[in-house]
Amino acid sequence: MAIVSATMYGITPIFVYHAFDHGADPFGLMTTRYVIASIILFSVRLARTGFGGWPPRKLCIQLFLLGAIGLYLNSVSMFSAMKYLDSGLAMIIFYFYPILVVIFGWIIYRHKPPSIIWPCLLLTIIGVVLSVSDVQGGQATGVAYIVFGAFAYAIYSVFGGTIMPRTDLLTGLWLVFTGAAFSFVVVWLLDPPGLPTTMPYVANVWLPALEIGTVGTIGAMGIFFAGMNRIGASKSAVIGTFEVLVSVGTGILFLSQSLSRRQVFGAMLILGGVLLLAQREARSASTPTPQVHA
Repeated sequence: MAIVSATMYGITPIFVYHAFDHGADPFGLMTTRYVIASIILFSVRLARTGFGGWPPRKLCIQLFLLGAIGLYLNSVSMFSAMKYLDSGLAMIIFYFYPILVVIFGWIIYRHKPPSIIWPCLLLTIIGVVLSVSDVQGGQATGVAYIVFGAFAYAIYSVFGGTIMPRTDLLTGLWLVFTGAAFSFVVVWLLDPPGLPTTMPYVANVWLPALEIGTVGTIGAMGIFFAGMNRIGASKSAVIGTFEVLVSVGTGILFLSQSLSRRQVFGAMLILGGVLLLAQREARSASTPTPQVHA
């Protein structure tokens, strides 16, 4: 299940680039994605539990803001980066975020990390430097977006790891997705300069947006949590790095993308550092921490 989930996430860039080629922009795709996900999840929750069973108001607001600020910033960064970078390279750079999660958890909640965090951090930094060493021109903008997205997602994950377990998963996901949808809809309605939102209006954009909102978001996430309930969060997180391989592979096979030798070596260092840390964390992990993928 973890592998299937990682594959669903990993093939999403195919649909993103297809939509971009037919006039879509990151804000339009993300607005549609989270509106679709929110409607579907609300329908499922309504069918299962009715209108009752909501968590305390303070928790609802926290979850809503988690999506409206954290998931919103990460999603904007990720999809904007794909306007400048190949999907494989973007995912390679992004995947140093687990190291940041551990560091921010130490800073915010005083969860002292294992000593192996420092060599892992060094490996990932070297890997990121090697991965971006071949970028040219506008690609540097994409690198800036993806690095910012990794920091935003790391902070979002730290807070989410504390807030999400305090309610049932379906309700928590709906509130987070609704918060993200709210932010994107507000930007669309206000239409501020420099943040254009082109809503999908042709099939070549609507269909990819529908796939991203259902298969690439709700389906992938549901399968991930179903697998995590069977093997635990730590093992699921390790298997989740398979997403990078899928993103790189699909980019090469279907999008005519490529990686230089230095970028391949950089990817090996980044994933190596993350897997080494995840293995160490798995030995001391006691409870799973669910997260919402961007």
